[in-house]
Amino acid sequence: MRAAVFLEPGKLVLRDVPVPQPAAGELLVRVRAATTCGTDVKTYRRGHPKFPPPFVFGHEFGGDVVETGAGVRGFTPGMRVTANVFAECGTCFYCKHNQGNLCENLEYNFGAFAEYMTIPASIVRLNTFQIPAHISYAQAAIVEPLVCVVHGQRLIQIEPGERVALIGAGGPISLLQLQMVLRSGASQAIAVGHSDARLEVARQLGATTAINAKREDALGTIRDLTEGRGADVVIEAAGTPQAWQMAVEAVRKGGRVLWFGGLPGGTQVTLDATRLHYGEITLYNVHGGSALDAHRAFELICAGVVQTQPLISDEMPLERVEEALQRMIAGEVVKVAIRPDLPG
Repeated sequence: MRAAVFLEPGKLVLRDVPVPQPAAGELLVRVRAATTCGTDVKTYRRGHPKFPPPFVFGHEFGGDVVETGAGVRGFTPGMRVTANVFAECGTCFYCKHNQGNLCENLEYNFGAFAEYMTIPASIVRLNTFQIPAHISYAQAAIVEPLVCVVHGQRLIQIEPGERVALIGAGGPISLLQLQMVLRSGASQAIAVGHSDARLEVARQLGATTAINAKREDALGTIRDLTEGRGADVVIEAAGTPQAWQMAVEAVRKGGRVLWFGGLPGGTQVTLDATRLHYGEITLYNVHGGSALDAHRAFELICAGVVQTQPLISDEMPLERVEEALQRMIAGEVVKVAIRPDLPG
């Protein structure tokens, strides 16, 4: 089969590799669509700490079950499925404390930018879902980032009438966050980003204000829109130290900040301790989501509560995965659906 293989930061190649065979409890899936995401971009740029190269890239997918491993129940060949990228063990310290996203034995599932992939047994048991007929493969593939968003929203608990600013708006995560923010009853959803094309998608999905930080004073505008106090909640989704710092500057006293975009190991961020302490600012971080979050995320997509189709800017064949990632980096697209069936 054809597969996009990560060799080193900045280098992907299309290779012919053996079709994987499902072990006990696993599924072999023919990939129909695999969507690009911010984690793919970060991995493409700097590698992944848990996956030494070479490895088959990609983790958001929708496809058809081709074969089931021994002992699999509930899934049969021909079934349309998608899955979360990892599953918790259920027995470690963190799992026993209902923090499955922090599980010490998380099992991951990479390999979506290929014609076929296997789904590990633990993910088959906990986080694999049958796609209903009214949802496309690409729409369903976006369940994985929505899992993380659902988890983050559970932490910050947005109240009706609150004013929320989203930094790094227009990217896939922020557009999912935006929809959840509006669903929570926020009175303002202020989108801050760098790409006019992506900010236009944010407007279409309901952002009350869209600010291009390349041309406007984003911090000043947020304060103007909130009587000088700052937003009740600020969600950072850019994954830069500058964005982390701005999130703290843009929130009001007594407000909440969600740092969503991860930074490279060893990164230091300088914050005003006086503002944090005497302003009683609450800081949240987020990593992944639990099986409970995964089921909730999939329900939201199937019910049409969260729209994922607007996030898919284009479709490309396997041969153009690297181009798709470059277009994400340039801010030209939100997500690209990689379809192995398209001609190269």
